[in-house]
Amino acid sequence: MSGLRSRLYSGELDPDKKEQVLTELKYFNSIAPRSLMERLHIDKGKMSEFAGEHLIGLIIGIIVLLPLLFLLLAVGIQFAVVGVLIFAIFRNRFSSPEYRGYNFGQRIVIPLMGLFDDKLNPGFHFNSSDLADGELSYDQALVESHMVVPMNRRHKEIIYSDCAYDWDNTSNTDAFEFLGYKLYYEWEDSDGDKHEEVYFDGTILKFRTSFTIDGTVNIMSTTTKKNIIGIEKEKNRFKKIKDKDITVIDTENSEFAENFDTIATYETEAYRYLTPTMIETLLGLRKNHDFCICIKGNVMSVAINEGCYKEAERQAFSATKPSSRSLDSEGELDSMIDKYRDALISIFELKDMLDPGGKRS
Repeated sequence: MSGLRSRLYSGELDPDKKEQVLTELKYFNSIAPRSLMERLHIDKGKMSEFAGEHLIGLIIGIIVLLPLLFLLLAVGIQFAVVGVLIFAIFRNRFSSPEYRGYNFGQRIVIPLMGLFDDKLNPGFHFNSSDLADGELSYDQALVESHMVVPMNRRHKEIIYSDCAYDWDNTSNTDAFEFLGYKLYYEWEDSDGDKHEEVYFDGTILKFRTSFTIDGTVNIMSTTTKKNIIGIEKEKNRFKKIKDKDITVIDTENSEFAENFDTIATYETEAYRYLTPTMIETLLGLRKNHDFCICIKGNVMSVAINEGCYKEAERQAFSATKPSSRSLDSEGELDSMIDKYRDALISIFELKDMLDPGGKRS
């Protein structure tokens, strides 16, 4: 078992390194703006004491003033919403220079990942050669490899978070990369209404496999529908298969055929991966996830659309600076550690499902 996995499952982290991260987090919380709730904080003890002494008077006052209270509440909600928006917009302008210049990713996120392993860092290699041959951008390669539906050429992207572990070590079957990713296109109609077309909004993972294949194998989640005649497969959402050198794979499993389309450069490589056990595994995963797999060389890429696998969600490793301080730095750090650990365990769990031969004993 690799050192990273061992620390994940044992829960043992270097106490000195953890203390260093905690010290830095306490400093950040000392310079971060106060939250709105903290600014509006009311002493609960004094409030309870006042309510106990004047309970009857409060009840009579509420009954008498109930209509006025409803009116004030209706108006007050509108002012409250406006106030919260104004507070959010202008808070950073009045925050300290130290907070505005603070690099949360560099000073908190990277050391926090280092608690688990020094080879664990933010990052993702947008390497199109992991998916397809030729000079392509990564988003074009995603389409070419049938991982993402065809997109408008003016599409935009959002990176929610990313993480990489020992990816340059091609022999490490624990190596992986993770990306929370969105590909979409925005436009405005003649009435001025804004619209959004989403091509992908989920997570992309890359694994170093325990095997190496020739060419590529692509497995795409599909859906089927029933009509009067029987079961009819819906139109493939992905790029049309025009390459005559690509083979459409028939596993002779009707349930698998209803849930997946599979193509490969060499059919023997596809059959080598799609054992009866792996087919059952993929069908089990398909019950809760819309996903596509591309295997090329010893790299397996998995795109999970509109979701994630368990705790490895899109913003699992976000380096976004919190907009306000926490009053409990130790509790905040423990919460971040638990979030990272759960996400990493989910990533390895998925990897072990899709490449059981690479599981470290």
